[in-house]
Amino acid sequence: MAQAKNFRYADDFKQSMVALYQSGRSANSLSKEYGVSVSTLTKWINNNGTQTIGDKVFTNAEVKQILKENARLKEELDILKRAAVLLAKR
Repeated sequence: MAQAKNFRYADDFKQSMVALYQSGRSANSLSKEYGVSVSTLTKWINNNGTQTIGDKVFTNAEVKQILKENARLKEELDILKRAAVLLAKR
């Protein structure tokens, strides 16, 4: 039986694949040309893609982290609002 080979790709290579995808190339064509699985390319694209918000550029991973922190802060604010209502009743 053939064993699966585990490769560790350089960050520069990953970034160049994401840039090629963003320039209009499909994940399937990149997979065939460079021998990287489509699922691996998709993971890189989702993690290393960029989004421009205002005048700042964020990676998708940074946006995901910001959204997670925002949800946590909203929950904390809701808890504090409830506590303020309870303390105001005293």
